[in-house]
Amino acid sequence: MAGEHGEVSMERRRDDRRATEERQVSDMSSRPEQEREVTALGRSLDLVVYGIGQSVGGWWAERDVAASVRQVTFEDDVVYRAHYDFSPTRLADRSYEVVRPAYLVGHIAGTNPAYEGQSFEMIERDLRTGWTDEIRAKHGEWDAVRGYAKEAFARQRQRILRVSGEHRRVTSERPAMDGQASD
Repeated sequence: MAGEHGEVSMERRRDDRRATEERQVSDMSSRPEQEREVTALGRSLDLVVYGIGQSVGGWWAERDVAASVRQVTFEDDVVYRAHYDFSPTRLADRSYEVVRPAYLVGHIAGTNPAYEGQSFEMIERDLRTGWTDEIRAKHGEWDAVRGYAKEAFARQRQRILRVSGEHRRVTSERPAMDGQASD
């Protein structure tokens, strides 16, 4: 009898876990692809951002940087993974998951308003400061992964330019649609 109760209990827990996972997948798939956020970004990324914040200060040290991290979507992650998988500089001994913090720190840097109009090379020193010995041991030397950070930085800057261009276009067209001449 006790064995049966244990088996029923284990089976019930398995069913509950399966139902929870199915509900999470269902909830996730009901959101548009570009709105889905990547949630588990990892301790390594936290350490890189913290290191940059400690060294550089300013925007990097603010709590709002965490909000920038949440702007990494599954679409972004898929694009970065594909970039890595097909990159001629792909590291043979490292998976995407290992170099992912480089992409993500570049992505986050692309949202930093202080970097507006600056090239990756101009802001790279800040990113390099967060790439500590602990991060290097786990994710590779900065020089080996910098191209991945650069790719993500460029992608995010392009997105911001595209969105701000759309905003300018919409706001400049609005007076014309109201029957007024635009500036």
